[in-house]
Amino acid sequence: MSAEFRIGQAVPRHQIGWGDTVLKHASRVALALAAFACFWLFVLPVIVVALSSVSTQWSGTILPAGYSLRWFERLGSPEYDALLTSLEIGFGVSAVGTILGLWLALALEGRDRRGLGAVVDALVMVPNGVPSVVLGLAVLIAYHQKPVDLSSSAAIVVLVQLALILPFCYRCAAAALRPELTVLREAAASLGAPPAMVLRRVLLPQLVPALRASLALGFALSLGELGATLTVYPPGFATVPIVVIGQVERGYYLPASALSLLMLGASLAALLLIAARVPRGKRVAS
Repeated sequence: MSAEFRIGQAVPRHQIGWGDTVLKHASRVALALAAFACFWLFVLPVIVVALSSVSTQWSGTILPAGYSLRWFERLGSPEYDALLTSLEIGFGVSAVGTILGLWLALALEGRDRRGLGAVVDALVMVPNGVPSVVLGLAVLIAYHQKPVDLSSSAAIVVLVQLALILPFCYRCAAAALRPELTVLREAAASLGAPPAMVLRRVLLPQLVPALRASLALGFALSLGELGATLTVYPPGFATVPIVVIGQVERGYYLPASALSLLMLGASLAALLLIAARVPRGKRVAS
């Protein structure tokens, strides 16, 4: 006789009540609705952008009237420079944010969170509670005159984006510092291993997944950041979001879609590179 399994026992199918059947069908319906919502909110917009980037004209119809690569061919050096700038800043900011986040997490590990540790922890998380435009304006006002004038330099964009992603990088590292890692570090130190060796051979191999997550999250947040960047960027500087916003404001939706699709492809390739598995023998020199 066929049976349905519950926790710890098998229940014959004829003994299953209508409540279990309703719950089973309700869970399937909920899963289907969730899948539809994800498709509608996340997948469909990407499909629309992809179709827009290769369409000759799209107005009042379900599908484009024709297809062409002319919008990609019309992309010039300003658009490619903006794409390169976005990738450079994304990689740089995510790398620096990951290093600083790991350093902060290690510095605060085991400290009493009611004293100085609590103050530092709260200060690191402040950018999460401040609108990005407000943070950008604060950085611009603070660093627009001597002795530290960054208002005409791309460094101010790096600074404001670093402030925005640092809380996420810090949390990724802090969440990975489990109590058993502390035991391993103390055991290695008690056996005479110097701090640098403990960090390189004991701690970092265990933190590889967290560091990857920090790099990927920081990179993605940097690529899509607009509010603070739009507030502080100097003349002659542009990232892809700034260029796309300018094109949309002028009604150039199809060229904006082409540039957005290029950015999507480049960002996905970069994220796959970050997530690529490193051969075990090459992760840490033994």
